[in-house]
Amino acid sequence: MNPKSNRRSGCQAADFAPSQLHRAVLIGLALLAPLPAAAQDTATADATAPKLLGNVKVTASKMSAASTVQDTPISVQALGQEDFDKKAATDFSDFYHQIDGLSVQDNGPGDKRYVIRGITSNGAGTVGVYLDDVVITGSNEQDGGGQQADVKLFDLDRVEVLKGPQGTTFGSGSLAGTIRYITAQPNTSRFEGKINTSVRATKGADLGYQSDVAINLPIVKDIFAVRVAGFGTELPGWIDSKFDKGINGETSKAGRVSALWTPTDDLSITAMVMQQSTQQDGKSYYNVTGYDGSVISSGSHYNQADLTRNPWDENTHLYNFKLEYAQPYGTFTATASRFDRQTTYSRDASYVAGLYFGLDPYTTGLSQLRQPNTRAVNTYEARFASTFDGPVQFLAGLYQQNQNRLFRSVWPYADAAGNPEVGGPTLLERTLQTGLKEQAAFTEVSWAVNDQLDLTVGGRYYKFDLESQPRSITRAGGSAGTGYGLAGSSSDNGFIGRFNASYKFSPDVMGYLQIAQGFRPGGVNDQTAAELANVSIPGGYDADSLVNYELGFKTSWLDQRLIFNAAAYYIDWSDIQVTSQATSGTLSFPYTANGGGADVTGFEFQLQAQPTDGLTLGVSGSYNDAKLSKNNPAPSDGNKGDRLPYSPKWTASANVDYAFSLASLGDGLEGNIGADYSYTGARATDFNDSVNTYMPLDAYSLLGAHVSIGKGPWTIALSGSNLTNDDTAINYDAVAYGATPWNVYINRPRTFVLSFSYKL
Repeated sequence: MNPKSNRRSGCQAADFAPSQLHRAVLIGLALLAPLPAAAQDTATADATAPKLLGNVKVTASKMSAASTVQDTPISVQALGQEDFDKKAATDFSDFYHQIDGLSVQDNGPGDKRYVIRGITSNGAGTVGVYLDDVVITGSNEQDGGGQQADVKLFDLDRVEVLKGPQGTTFGSGSLAGTIRYITAQPNTSRFEGKINTSVRATKGADLGYQSDVAINLPIVKDIFAVRVAGFGTELPGWIDSKFDKGINGETSKAGRVSALWTPTDDLSITAMVMQQSTQQDGKSYYNVTGYDGSVISSGSHYNQADLTRNPWDENTHLYNFKLEYAQPYGTFTATASRFDRQTTYSRDASYVAGLYFGLDPYTTGLSQLRQPNTRAVNTYEARFASTFDGPVQFLAGLYQQNQNRLFRSVWPYADAAGNPEVGGPTLLERTLQTGLKEQAAFTEVSWAVNDQLDLTVGGRYYKFDLESQPRSITRAGGSAGTGYGLAGSSSDNGFIGRFNASYKFSPDVMGYLQIAQGFRPGGVNDQTAAELANVSIPGGYDADSLVNYELGFKTSWLDQRLIFNAAAYYIDWSDIQVTSQATSGTLSFPYTANGGGADVTGFEFQLQAQPTDGLTLGVSGSYNDAKLSKNNPAPSDGNKGDRLPYSPKWTASANVDYAFSLASLGDGLEGNIGADYSYTGARATDFNDSVNTYMPLDAYSLLGAHVSIGKGPWTIALSGSNLTNDDTAINYDAVAYGATPWNVYINRPRTFVLSFSYKL
């Protein structure tokens, strides 16, 4: 049975469990109790005051301080914490539909691959991801989940999405663009804080909750401040297994502490530490049929076919230290950061044990594949950005990154309760230790030719060295492993460049032309792992690169009450890193190889308007035609003219927000109401239907709405997402492609959130 034909209908009411509210209530009471009287009297700005839409600040360039979206001559969009609060957004899945040209290969929390302008493939990440100065770009080279960590959306200033290659300043991971999570920074001048707690009701799930808090403490006024923020959520699941109900429920906790010391007017030192953990009893997929072909999901009931319990665990730590020294002629900046991430991914391997070893999946072959993965990324950067009195400015910097990763894959038997028999015999066990060193020097020079024309030229020299060491502990089937295998290595160096010209036709109309290169280093394949299928695979693969040609303009009208921005682009992508298959005749094994090339042509636009005070309207959209321009080495892996995977041709979004006074009902009372809509066009999981990992993904739309009432520092809000309960598949995967049922992923069903917030 094709899982795509299993369309969802009907309604299942959520079971409300009020006892789950106690954690949210306790957090709110504990923080409200000590509020100073002055904080209680804080009033918010007039809800009907005009909003200058073009004044959203971004730091898209390391050359200068923050500028507005309208003054930045690249394609960039930004959303602030207040945007997330209105939608009750918790992570990436809750906001990316509002960014045109941004899509995702979504396997659930902590397991996503971001796609900007259709650029995605196997290998390292194509979109660079940062939290402040910490590089958190996902590592996609192995299986085992854990592609991109989900940053929880609490106490942020904004999220910036920079489209097109950002490699000259942000490095190799920014082949298609960069996503930057900018946290709220410590404030040395005033005490402030906020509390938010909410109750969540998802169709088919129990009641959930979320709470987040933040407090800013100016320990020494104007000299030293500390900011502390915390986040906790329990989001019950809507998918059942043979063992439990709601197994895809998510429990997440996060905390962040930042400190700012400004010993002099010229010197500032910032330190940050953050921890975040996520746990699920099972991944967020369901199956239409079981391993025996029987129907197990129908109507609005979602079930998994798994014969074992398969939890997901993730624990992440981030550290950052930043020093800035400002002089009249420029600013020196030095940063050091560390990103530690541990994930444990597991999946039912019982049926595969039957395929490979002839074991009965329900008895002698009952087993689970577990893949613990640890990754540490240390990043150092030193740069100087000038502020000369004159038309020429420059940026120069040095960059060093060291990555270490230990990937372990172990295949233990499981007991009748579905739990792995840890410490007992295994059907397979192997490890892969990988080390990557990247060194780079980058620069940009800008010239303000006159009051209208600005020219910028930039470049980056890079050098990579990668080493890997595989180890076979248990051979496929259970016999003793062969020990350490042949070590692999790869190195690469080169230069990429960027050219940007912007011209101001008037103070409110700017056009720009940009030509920018992006790159990813090559890598090695784990030949030891290929013994599972008794096949031989190549030892490695080469770098790939692209060139993005872009023409855009940004316009503001009617005192910035109307904004229209647009960009058109063409991308030439060479030597794409793709997934190929080696086969023994009966079994296949995937590995990374270099494919042909791709041409990507598209355009995107954003329109915002504020026709009256308090009323804001927005529409955005993108068209993207991303196709192979050459055959991949194996025709079955992709042919000229095939669309790139997970690349919708059309995306669109719209929103309306109206803030108004309710003074007739009470002094200082204010209201807000709004709605948002998004459309994601059809795409597919692979190049064409001759590939066993190919499944078409239908177009879908999401509708949300929100309403709130507030007075001074407090607000009560009700929001809803996926109001039409759209259940279109957004991704598929399988334990053994072509031999086991498809795992089907969908957006979270209809959800309502009732929240209370208080600003100190």
